[in-house]
Amino acid sequence: MQSSSRERQPRRGVAALAAAATGLIAGLALAQATPEPAPAAGPVQVQANAPSSHTVVKGDTLWGISGKFLKTPWRWPEVWRLNKDQIKNPHWIYPGQVILFDPNAPGGPRLYLQQPGDVGPGSVVRLSPQIRAEARAEQAIPTIRPEDIEPFMLRNRVIGAETFDDAPQVVKSVGERVAFSQSDAIYAVGVKPAMGKVFQIFRKGRELRDPAIAPRPWYRWHHANPDPQIIGYEASYLGDARLLREGEVARLEIVSSKQEVQIGDYLIPAPPVETMAWVPHAPEVKVEGFVMTLPNGVSEAGKTNVVTLNLGKRHGLEVGHVLAVYKSAETFANPRYKEHPMNWVPGWPKISGSEPVTLQIPEERIALVFVFTVFDGVSYGMVMNSGVDNVRAGYPVRNP
Repeated sequence: MQSSSRERQPRRGVAALAAAATGLIAGLALAQATPEPAPAAGPVQVQANAPSSHTVVKGDTLWGISGKFLKTPWRWPEVWRLNKDQIKNPHWIYPGQVILFDPNAPGGPRLYLQQPGDVGPGSVVRLSPQIRAEARAEQAIPTIRPEDIEPFMLRNRVIGAETFDDAPQVVKSVGERVAFSQSDAIYAVGVKPAMGKVFQIFRKGRELRDPAIAPRPWYRWHHANPDPQIIGYEASYLGDARLLREGEVARLEIVSSKQEVQIGDYLIPAPPVETMAWVPHAPEVKVEGFVMTLPNGVSEAGKTNVVTLNLGKRHGLEVGHVLAVYKSAETFANPRYKEHPMNWVPGWPKISGSEPVTLQIPEERIALVFVFTVFDGVSYGMVMNSGVDNVRAGYPVRNP
């Protein structure tokens, strides 16, 4: 009995050690999965010549109006005292309404809509007969100009390689043509009943490579293994199609076309059209990423240009988030440096000069990016205000 008891004791010790190790691993996994909180933001800065009120006119944007009062217009939800629910579903603001600004309000500067009987700082209330009508949502002023981002909302998409593998594909036209347009009939394979009857036509574009992932060495390349650095593809929108007949080879009609459709192009089920109010706000978790590409094909992105980020839903990003773009630190040769002539003498002790060999420009914030479309691992953002330098691919982005 004693021997068997001694045999069981080590087993209990091993079991306890294994349980402790399992708990430690689980704890480490939980710690890694828990997102790090965002760094605390400083106080809201007010414009030196901020007016006490502003009457909303057609063509205004919330970002532009806030810029009249604040040096950091993206922080207007804080000044409006919006909570999380109101950020998701904000109150509409319409032309004709008056926005009042109180820079000395308790708790910090405050923006609010003038109501009957309100007396804002420096404002005068005029009493007169009024007829109030409920304006339609379409008349409300937007956060940013819709025409600046409309081409990227439903017309440009970031699609994963696996999506392209499973997507229906155009295989033939009705007739012998190689390019098709509106009102033409086409044949496609891979169309399933669950996909619905309305499709958007896309052409597989350039691959999107995540700069945060190291390139795969050539000796690890294999045609059957996907490249981990490729996180998706930009798909160029060509037009819309409607299903006419199901089957192994389905027949569709092109109902609209922006570009000519060709054999090999892909059909993606059309997403539902959503009306969304974008309220700018900072991410609640720490976010770090990079500018991957400039979708409009330019080498530098300035104000209102659209950029692609290697951040998406799985990184905690959502529509309305504002991120800061930084120019990386730059090291360059000092043109004032001159080596001491005695340093050329063999065996002579080295004499350092009064000037350093190299100089460095520290990292600096150059722009803000407003995120308006978010996919799983990629997102589109618009450069809202750039400083002395434009945004380039490879620049880091993080919390503002």
